[in-house]
Amino acid sequence: MIKNKSKILLIIIGVLLITNIVMLSFFLLSKQSRGHKNRMDRETMMVIFLKNKIEFTEEQLQQYKVISNLHRGNIKKMFDSLHNSKDKQFKELAATNFNDSIMNTIAGNSSASQKVIELQMFNHLKNIRIICTKEQLPIFDSLFVVILNKIGKPHNDDERKNRQINK
Repeated sequence: MIKNKSKILLIIIGVLLITNIVMLSFFLLSKQSRGHKNRMDRETMMVIFLKNKIEFTEEQLQQYKVISNLHRGNIKKMFDSLHNSKDKQFKELAATNFNDSIMNTIAGNSSASQKVIELQMFNHLKNIRIICTKEQLPIFDSLFVVILNKIGKPHNDDERKNRQINK
């Protein structure tokens, strides 16, 4: 009788374990595909903004695409490096029992890395601005903040509805 109960409990635990693994895989895969879709949406949104609002010519759009691809590659390398250093930092924290001076040093290094990323973004905007004609500059300067805020926001319908409700 006890062996039968143990077998049933093991089967239930096995089914729950498999279900959890499947659900976790589903959420991770759907999150990755959404991230790719949002990146494509951001790229498209920026091109539309530059074309319709700033009135970029096709030549300017081609220049933008070259700049954007270079920027994306540089930023990816930076984030990969940041991710690797975070792993090392967490291991160092654990090895030093979360020593206060080590935590302060790591936090300082993190802020320096963030500064480098921010400067990269500012230089990217500067490079886009360089493509603008004299007539386009005032429009770009007044509107780029608006488009960057739109690009940074989520694009799914539930979050749009929440923003509309909270307005």
